[in-house]
Amino acid sequence: MEIIYIAILFFAFLSGESKNLKFSTFSLIPHSLLIATSVFLLGYYQKIPSLYLIAGVDFLVRAILMPVLLIIILKQRLERETKPLITHALSIALSVVLLSVIFNLVETLKIQKLPDVLSSFSCGFTLAIYGLFLLISKRDMVKMIIAFFIIENGIHFLIIALIPHLPKGIELALTFNFVVALFLFIYVTLRLNEILVFEEIRKFRESNIFYKSKE
Repeated sequence: MEIIYIAILFFAFLSGESKNLKFSTFSLIPHSLLIATSVFLLGYYQKIPSLYLIAGVDFLVRAILMPVLLIIILKQRLERETKPLITHALSIALSVVLLSVIFNLVETLKIQKLPDVLSSFSCGFTLAIYGLFLLISKRDMVKMIIAFFIIENGIHFLIIALIPHLPKGIELALTFNFVVALFLFIYVTLRLNEILVFEEIRKFRESNIFYKSKE
């Protein structure tokens, strides 16, 4: 399972650090597919059948619906990321440090202090911290949406890790809550896209008026 978690973090890194927004969006597909796969395997190995349902929801919403919506948004925008608050090289370096150090540190602490927690805990915690880093360091709205998505995936994993300690049946309630949260997230994404497109059209018109007045 650890190889799957490392692959999840790797594709999160590609999605967060690629300058090409389309490549960032496509990187979310294997990232989300691996999340759905890991949830399914956790259900199989831990004998928790309700995790199969969560894995199915993850596949439909995270691996298919969200990337498709982001691709639709990118059709109306430039594909290159707006310059972030820090240099690209520094962002890559910090990302590598965050992903590797935090994952290994939390994995060590989990083994010592939380041995009964599922193995997804370390990956979930690392994703949440990395998504927060992206949210702070990026200025492009699409990248900020991707950051929110990575944070949500991390929280999702953290809660799944605690399932053995939760009352029976709570996974189904959590699944419903995640579906509602993701659809709200999708709605906000579409509304932000409308605002972004409108703003870019306004700036384009203002620049044309400015140049015409100079002539």
